[in-house]
Amino acid sequence: MNYSVKYYPEKRKDIVDNVPVMLSVTYSRQRMFYYTGERCNIDPNPKKSQWDLVKGKLKSNQISPDGKTSQLFNAELDKITVAVNDLFKVYEVAKDTPSPEKFREDLKKKLGRTAVVKVLEQEGFFDRFDKYITDADLSSGRKKHLKTTYNKLKSFNPKTTFETVNVQYLTDFQNYLIKYTNKKGENISKNTIISELRRFRAFLGYSIKHGWTTNYPFNSFTIDSESFGDPVFITVEERDKLFSAYIPNASLSRVRDIFVFQCFIGCRVGDLVNLKRSNIVGDCIEYIAAKTKDDKTRVARIPLSDKAKSILSRYNLPNGELLPFITGQRYNVYLKDLFKYVGITRNVTIVDPKTRQSKQISIADIASSHMARRVFVGSLHRKGVKNEIIASMSGHTKDSKAFSRYYNINKEDQEQAMKLIQ
Repeated sequence: MNYSVKYYPEKRKDIVDNVPVMLSVTYSRQRMFYYTGERCNIDPNPKKSQWDLVKGKLKSNQISPDGKTSQLFNAELDKITVAVNDLFKVYEVAKDTPSPEKFREDLKKKLGRTAVVKVLEQEGFFDRFDKYITDADLSSGRKKHLKTTYNKLKSFNPKTTFETVNVQYLTDFQNYLIKYTNKKGENISKNTIISELRRFRAFLGYSIKHGWTTNYPFNSFTIDSESFGDPVFITVEERDKLFSAYIPNASLSRVRDIFVFQCFIGCRVGDLVNLKRSNIVGDCIEYIAAKTKDDKTRVARIPLSDKAKSILSRYNLPNGELLPFITGQRYNVYLKDLFKYVGITRNVTIVDPKTRQSKQISIADIASSHMARRVFVGSLHRKGVKNEIIASMSGHTKDSKAFSRYYNINKEDQEQAMKLIQ
């Protein structure tokens, strides 16, 4: 039975003293992580660190934070290695391939270290969450959202441990979120509450995978589905009205150009602000969508229309920047003013994100950068373009669950479909 054993100091943000030393065992395409009970001091400079990265043990003539000599320290690691080898001999004879959870429990019993591991779990819940945010292979936007979940959990119960998280804890945390108010004194929406719970669930799943806990109460706790209602966006005619409008206000004119250009290429605003002249390849814009950089990486390629090229020709900015971007918050405020100035103010029906009740509102009052993405996807979908072709330009991953949020099926679509089978 093939397996490998490795020891390493756990990476922690801005922490170099008294760092836990972890065991990593890889077998049958699975990885199991286990806290050895040992700690050492590390340093970004390998020469100053107590840990030998090549040999995977404490350097000679070092004293660990708890007073152990390197000889005693490394002997403890050797004991763990012997225990691991013994367990795999048993598994090989029994022709058993244990799950990481079973192997971890077997190793705890063999070493008699259950109490030590539990102390680490009790002391390190928020340290582990912070490590998850730092180390997980996620986009910067996703990590920013995770930090808000971290802050809410700490505000809810700063003494949270892995063992205290049960179904009642999740219920109480959900009720806390329902009553939670932001800096403006407003309650957060039900969709936001659902997102917070899902991020918490993802953290616990990651924690189990890395051997930090075996506790997973989400198996017995139901998270509601998000409700978005029909997507609302301006028509192609309204987009062209913006494009052609004379706007003497320089700020609104720049915002118009940014928004209309975004309507023509359909990218997320986070990707839009990072685009450079170097992203123009021939007659196309090419970029890697931020949300796919770490998973299912793909290049989004969008042919530039004559109107999009016309907008770009108005600017020759330093540092190769594509357009004169402003902060996201100001951008969305100016968009509302822009819609009202041009006269795009028709009423639309939306689902209130807090109450989930439908209501009438001016489209100008809900104008945002994300609406441009809906214009791109929704307009192409209305013209009968296949989803996979749209996704190749919008930066969505294949079979994205979020894709349907960018278009809706109306009466005309249904009537045209029925004519096909009459």
